[in-house]
Amino acid sequence: MNKKKFLFFISLFIFSCSVGPDYKKVDIFSNDEIQKSLNLKNGNVKDLQNLIFQFNDPVLNQLIKDALINNNSIKIAVLKLRQARDLFNITYKNGFPTFNLMAQYNYVDEPKNMQYLINNDYYQFGIDMSWEIDIFGKTRRQAEASKAEYRAMIENLKNVNVSLISEVALQYINLRMAEQNLKNMRENLLLQQDAYDILSEKYAVDLVDEVALNQSRYLLENMKMQIPSLEYQREIYANSLAILVGKLPGEIDELLNSNNSNLVNRIFNYDVNNLYNLQVDVIRNRPDVKMAEEKLIAQNANLGVAVANVYPSFNISAFLGFQSLHSSNLFDEDSLGYSIVPGVLFPLFHFSQLRNNIKLEEGKKEEAFINYQQVLLSAIGDLKNSIVAVEKEYQRNISAVMAYQKMSEVSSIMWEKYLMGLVEYSDVLNSEQNRLEAQTNMINSNANIYKSIIAFYKAIGGGIYNNGGENIE
Repeated sequence: MNKKKFLFFISLFIFSCSVGPDYKKVDIFSNDEIQKSLNLKNGNVKDLQNLIFQFNDPVLNQLIKDALINNNSIKIAVLKLRQARDLFNITYKNGFPTFNLMAQYNYVDEPKNMQYLINNDYYQFGIDMSWEIDIFGKTRRQAEASKAEYRAMIENLKNVNVSLISEVALQYINLRMAEQNLKNMRENLLLQQDAYDILSEKYAVDLVDEVALNQSRYLLENMKMQIPSLEYQREIYANSLAILVGKLPGEIDELLNSNNSNLVNRIFNYDVNNLYNLQVDVIRNRPDVKMAEEKLIAQNANLGVAVANVYPSFNISAFLGFQSLHSSNLFDEDSLGYSIVPGVLFPLFHFSQLRNNIKLEEGKKEEAFINYQQVLLSAIGDLKNSIVAVEKEYQRNISAVMAYQKMSEVSSIMWEKYLMGLVEYSDVLNSEQNRLEAQTNMINSNANIYKSIIAFYKAIGGGIYNNGGENIE
């Protein structure tokens, strides 16, 4: 091969470029706009990633650890990550020459009517090389796209982790809330049964009328009616937790029953000022937001691939090895040879398809941009809503606790007055119903504080501030 021609092809490689648009980060909403919207103080709250573990419930902590190991959503996310990594390794190495060890025997027996009679066989052994020179960056854009997809799957795994932790914690709070309401209902049922027995004795000696007895029976039966529903709720939440941790329903009952302390009986004390003491980057670094951006980066690179397809492609194929008509002297010095075949392929009659393909990829890029914008906007809304939910639930809880305390006092006083004959039993009945309602409201409010904190944890992406990711170069 002429050395000047060979140098020409090498120079093409040296001065190659990547056609198509380079990705430029676009801040859809400025940091100042986000900070103003959320009233963030741009502080740095520590231990946000361990926020749910601060509930100090060993059973919940163990369930979360088990779920992160056994949950099928986690396993699928890991497999997707590995597949994306393998795809990147494939596309990244597409830009390198490929070498094949080749051993070949050829036999040719052409018809006698051909102008030249060829009737022989020969042997060949050597290394075959092929290389598409990435002049216009097609291969580099493909690698750029697969690398972004790989980073997107890293964020997807983080997002699945955060979602799973949040879901386990949420179902656990629901379980404990149902259990505590069930326990309270059973205790109140015993008290109401005692009250009904007392009234029955008084009714037998004409000390109370039938109306009071029936009212007591009504409250008793009403409590009994609610117990199966609470038992059903408890079973549903327990089964949901079992599935989340990759177990069969019933397999985690021993773990659930190992802690006699119910966390919804206590209020989770969290400094609400820390709700605003966050960095603006907590939004941009949410796994789902970063995943949407990586999808946009990948699509931008795919657009570059479509643009590169319009340009000609340059390739070189070569062979270095031995060729001989006889196997006996195949590896002799005189059988050694090589060949170099450069080539150019220019798209011609399918030019309109290639142009339309560019338009197609441009549309996909616009779609990816809008999706990124929507995910970011939803993330801002999630954080705003969760902050308000935590603040308002703490305010509501103050009233719920006070209401229960006062209604407990009223109920005790009404029973004393009734026993002294100062009030009717209907007054006692109303006070008991109000006390039970206040007790349920207080427990539910305690649970809702935990739920709001869980929503806040999820809204901040698990408290991930750093860029994360892995080095896949």
